[in-house]
Order: sequence, then structure tokens, then C-alpha cells
Amino acid sequence: IIANAFILSCRPGIEVIQKAGGLHQFMNYKSVIFTDCGGFQMSRGMYEKKSDAGIHFRNPFNNQKLILTPQKIMEIELALGSDVAMMLDDMSGYGVSEQEARIAMENTHRWGGESLRIHQELRKKHTSRQLLFGIVQGNFYPHLREESAKFISSLEFDGIAIGGVAIGEPMQKMYEAVDAALPHIPEEKIKYVMGVGSPMEILELIARGIDCFDSVYPTQNARHGTIFTRHGKIYIDQGKYAADFTPIEKGCPCHTCEQYTRAYLCHLSKVEPGCFKRLASIHNLCFMMKLLEDARKAIKKNTFLEFKEQFTKEFCRKK
Repeated sequence: IIANAFILSCRPGIEVIQKAGGLHQFMNYKSVIFTDCGGFQMSRGMYEKKSDAGIHFRNPFNNQKLILTPQKIMEIELALGSDVAMMLDDMSGYGVSEQEARIAMENTHRWGGESLRIHQELRKKHTSRQLLFGIVQGNFYPHLREESAKFISSLEFDGIAIGGVAIGEPMQKMYEAVDAALPHIPEEKIKYVMGVGSPMEILELIARGIDCFDSVYPTQNARHGTIFTRHGKIYIDQGKYAADFTPIEKGCPCHTCEQYTRAYLCHLSKVEPGCFKRLASIHNLCFMMKLLEDARKAIKKNTFLEFKEQFTKEFCRKK
């Protein structure tokens, strides 16, 4: 999972999480945790301005002025104790000019070098094993993506992320941005596309050689009543599910499917939306985990393309 270092530093604050023994203990999560720097929040209007030094924010909880620099965000991410930290980057929005995209990319490159140097110093000082990933930017200009991928790959990051996608662009534009960067990222580096996504997008990117992802997509869909099954999406608030006493998906091991029926979830979506959103999110997350487990198995068997074709046929079939 990924947590937002900037937001966590605002609330509950680094001191609280450190007193708990770090982010894993604070949230009782034993597996891998990434922390992001807050660059994405720039595209959502949470920042005041950018300067050569970093990003100027206002704390969304108390309106206090803050500036995120490579030094500051590296200190925050190390203090949180995540397994993988992300460098400070500058993400330009969809539809900006080439000049604006280049400025953001050049900020990203400068801050990337600073982030790496500072992180290496802090990691040595605190005997930390935290990894640091670089982030490729360049918006939707292929030559900028190529330039950025070459620069970020030239630095000693533990993995390489492709950022600034899944921000409202057409799907084909996203694939073009990824395809422009990928040939210039070393094969042995872990490759991470940020902000993706849907089951079909993830499978398409796995086929291109991408290793990891993060997205609000499964929980966002769940909160709006859209549930994933191997035979496509279902919209659980529809009347046809009001008397359907089967689980969302037979054989699904998630808590929701083992305990509740479609009829009950349909009812909850109308009378107890908070409870419904939690149960629906549990199922959609379990669905995504199972999808990736199956993809890994297919890769090991050298049958991934067949698996992808069969999944697509079932998931996208018309009802």
C-alpha cells in the first residue's frame, strides 16, 4: 500500500507515528508500505506556488504555510519508517504546454538528485534499509518522457516510477507516455506506474513489463456502488439485486463474500452507506489482490498472455 507522507506529517504528525514505533505499527500493517512525497497534491490545487527550493503548501487542516524541499520530505519519509520512499517530484497537469511540462520535469530532475543525495546520507546516519525510488516525469510529450527516463535512470535509485499519468488523460495517452519512457529504464530496475488503476490497465502494463502500481480505483468504485467480479462489474444498488441472496462472487475468500449477500449489500447501499462502502471496498481490494496473484502464477508458467486474453474476455463481456 502507499501512504501520503505530506498528509501524515500534517495529521496526525510525525511525532505521533514515531511514538507508535513507525508507520507499520501505527496502522498494524505488516507488509510493504510505500510513502509518496505529496507531488500529486500539486495537481489538485493544494499548493500555493513552486520555487527552485521546493513546493509551497498550506496545511489542509490548519492553513499553516509549509514548504516541502527534498531535505524535508526525505526526513519525513525516513521518520515514518516506510519500506520505500518516493523522491520529491513536480507533476504537471494534463493539457499543459510543452514549456510548462519541461519546467516541471527540470524541477523533478534537480529535486531527484538532491533527494537521492540526502536520502543516502540519512539512511547511513540512521542505519535504515529504506529504499528510494526515482520518478520520471515529462507529461504527455514523448521526447520529454524519453529525456526524463534517461536522466532518472542515470541516478542510483533503487527503483524507477513513471509518474504524472492517470490524471484525466485518455487511456491511449497514458500508454504512449509509459511506452516512451520504458525503453530507457534499465531492465533490472523495479518499474512502478503511479496512479493506475483498473484491472484492464494493470494487465496491459504488466504485459509491458511494469511491476507495481497504486490507485484509488478499486475503493473509489466500491464507494460508488461498483463491484468487481471475474464476469465484469456489477452495480449493486440496482433493483435486480434486492432479492439476490448469493454472495458477490462464489468462491471469493473475502470477508464480505463469506458473510453477506448481494441483497444485503444492496440494502446497505441505500440505508447505511458508510458500512456498505467498507464492505464493498474489502471485496474490490481482495479482487485486485487475487488478480495479481493469478497474473504472477501465469508469468511463472509462461502463460500470461493467454491469462490476460481470457480475463479480458470474461471481465469485459457484454451482459
